[in-house]
Amino acid sequence: MTLNELIEEYKRMTSICHNMDYTDKKSVKSNNKAVSRMYEIVHKIRKEYGDTGVAEFAKLIDVKQDRTDLWASVQMLEKMTVGKDTEAKALAIIKEEAKQSLGMEYWLKSYYDKKNGT
Repeated sequence: MTLNELIEEYKRMTSICHNMDYTDKKSVKSNNKAVSRMYEIVHKIRKEYGDTGVAEFAKLIDVKQDRTDLWASVQMLEKMTVGKDTEAKALAIIKEEAKQSLGMEYWLKSYYDKKNGT
């Protein structure tokens, strides 16, 4: 797959996650598969396309549709090495979500703990 194809697939996966219905077992299973595939895509982009791929992937933090910005921010910070400006922008997206999401609040705490070696 090309870099562009991987990024387009990633966006399709965020759409699956965004439209998940917790009351529907099939929907939850599809969500879980989509999240796993998103991590596979992140890994593949980092491994096969290096800094160029990471820079292209980082543009997803500007895509609000289906909360692609949030998914990309989290997974990028977890699995890729990015510059300070990109990191700050991704953290701002996550911090905004953390105001209403305990899960994101815990994610941020864990991120800072790892970053600070605590």
